[in-house]
Amino acid sequence: MASSGPALAADSKLPILLAKVTKVNDGDSIEVQLDAGPARVRFSAIDTPEYDQPYGSKSSAALKAMLPPGSDVELEVVTQDQFRRVVATVWLMADGKRVNINEAMLRDGHAWAYRRYMKEPKFCDLEQEARSKKLGLWAQPVSDWVYPPEWRFLKNGEIRVLPTPYEETREKCMAVLGMAGAATYEPAK
Repeated sequence: MASSGPALAADSKLPILLAKVTKVNDGDSIEVQLDAGPARVRFSAIDTPEYDQPYGSKSSAALKAMLPPGSDVELEVVTQDQFRRVVATVWLMADGKRVNINEAMLRDGHAWAYRRYMKEPKFCDLEQEARSKKLGLWAQPVSDWVYPPEWRFLKNGEIRVLPTPYEETREKCMAVLGMAGAATYEPAK
């Protein structure tokens, strides 16, 4: 890593940190080595199934295949979360190419667009594209399509039962863009 500090992306005002992947924790978080030391990273705008949720281990395996330890990445930093993780768009630097891993996880059907925190509708579009092609988690029966925050709410005792599974659509994704909470419910009319 040859960085003395954060740079700015050419097409963004967000700081860029150069890092090396040391571990993939699950489908939407990794550990990296920065010049300043180790850091935990949460992928921005995507959410993947939990390990004990349908497709959770497959989502994690997909990210491990994309980002093996030692991979050089750029972190386009968005913020820091309540767990002191860097929240970022993760770019893989390989063979002279810069690949947006957040978008790749969505495009390949390994993640949901994280409605509560995403800011751009393109994430709904990428999710819809994967869903229409029945890629990754979208190849499962609709009954297994459980939005990860709802799964966490159930596990934490914040809700008693999961909402009735339903066909997710781009329109439903867009309707709840940026709303707090589980955000897969029907929006108020």
